[in-house]
Order: sequence, then C-alpha cells, then structure tokens
Amino acid sequence: MGCSLFPSFPGAVPELADLLDFVEIGPDTLCREVERSGRTALTFVPSLLGEALEAVGDLDVVVHGLELSIGTADGWNSAYVDMLDDFAGRCSFAWHSEHLGFLFARTGSGRRRRVRHAGVPLPMPFTQETVDVVAPRARALATRYGRPFLLENAAYYLPDLPADAGWDEAELLARLVEAADCHLLLDLFNLHVNATNHGLDVLDLLGRIPLDRVVEIHVAGGDEAAGFLLDSHSAVVPDEVWSLLRWTLDRAPNVAGVVYEVLETHLPRVGLAAVRSQLEQLRSVCVAAAVTA
Repeated sequence: MGCSLFPSFPGAVPELADLLDFVEIGPDTLCREVERSGRTALTFVPSLLGEALEAVGDLDVVVHGLELSIGTADGWNSAYVDMLDDFAGRCSFAWHSEHLGFLFARTGSGRRRRVRHAGVPLPMPFTQETVDVVAPRARALATRYGRPFLLENAAYYLPDLPADAGWDEAELLARLVEAADCHLLLDLFNLHVNATNHGLDVLDLLGRIPLDRVVEIHVAGGDEAAGFLLDSHSAVVPDEVWSLLRWTLDRAPNVAGVVYEVLETHLPRVGLAAVRSQLEQLRSVCVAAAVTA
C-alpha cells in the first residue's frame, strides 16, 4: 500500500510511514527544464531530490511519470528518458509507470519546428495505430530498466474519440498489453470518471480489461464542474470507487500495490488527517482481499 510523494511537503511521507509499504515518486516533479546544446533537458533540483530521498527513507519506491508522452506520434520525450536514466542510478525502484496518452505534438519543420505542450495528458484514440505506436516503446522501457513497465488508463472528456470498429477503452488496453507484453496501472477513479461522464457500464469495462496484467491500482476522488466529474484527484475516495476496488481485487491476482492518490496542489485542502484515514481504509480493504502491498 502506498501514496504519492509530495515534494512541497517533505514531512508528509514520514508522518504516514507507519501505514505505507512504498512511496510513488514522479521524478519529473523533482526537476527543472534547462536548455543544453539546443535540446531541452530535465535536471534534478538538488534540494528537492535530496528531500525526497530522505523522506522515503527505508520504504520501497515505484516510479510514476507524467512527462514521457509515450503516445506522441514522432517520438517520446527523450529528455524524460535521460532523466529517468539518471534517477535509476540514484534510487532503486520496483516498477515504473506512465500515463497512456501524449503531452507533446511537434509541428512545422526545420527552423520553424515547434513543440506544442498540452499541459495535461491527452487520450489516445482506440485504434490499432495507437497499439503500433505505443507497444514498441513500452517494450523498450521494460528492457531498458529491467523492471516491469505499466501503462495507466486515462480519463477523457470528449465523446466519440476516434476508434476502430468494435474498439473502446477496454479493447485498446487489452490489445496493448498483449502486443507490448507490459502491465497495467489501473486507475479506478479515472475509469469511474469515464463511465460517469459518458454513461458507460463500468463493470462491463472492467470485465473486459485483462486484470491479470494489473500490477498497481490507483484510487482517488475528484470534483465536479460544468456537469462533468473531473479526475482532479482532489478529494477522498467515493463509495463507488471503494466498491470497484473490492470487485477488482477479487479478480486481479497479480496486484502488488494500491495507491491513494492526491495531487500535491490539493493536499492542504484534503488534509493529512484525511489522507491517513483513507490509507487506513485502504489497508482494511487490501487485508480483506489478501493483498499485502
């Protein structure tokens, strides 16, 4: 059982350590962007990295990235991979994961070539083309670090994403893990968001996702705005997601960790006491399902 690292609140993890088996670190959150020889690089801020590793102490670490942009058509963010190479030399991690989506798009050519940054991960279409782009990259990452690589299912808000005939989110995930021989980080709140916003049968979706490939699960809560449920990870876990967690744990034999995820910007609002309460409830659910991590 784990929680995210909160770089701006280095005392949070030690305060919760008695309830944790591991800490999930986004190493890109410990970096700043710099330009080197005309290329963008992600460079660790020494104080942030030092505080993060000190806060983790003897707890195990898993990596959860945001900046890889594994779905960008003409190549992932090489600056992120270089940074993760550096991090792997400083800190051992049990597995690493990344959002199934893209942050960057490159336009133009030559001196007019520009990188457009979306600000948040955008979803991939439910197509064979997505599988063809992402699967080789997922395989390469698993080989590069000798650790399981996990893809996280995304929340999306626009209806009618491009899709091949008969494909939906569950079909895409099933095809991807088969082609890439990789694993899944199943974000149950993201799945709940999609089902709520688009009128989908969440248990039908879950029943068609290859749950034997799930190594990590995220649970979270969020806000509503303009008639949409948001994957803002800014609240306690709703009852519907607790129910999904119990259902999933009964059917996912290889889960090695479950994380209550709160975005760092929302930690003051949620409060450390509420985080502790959620972790206690999470441990109770996991123990009942015979999941120890």
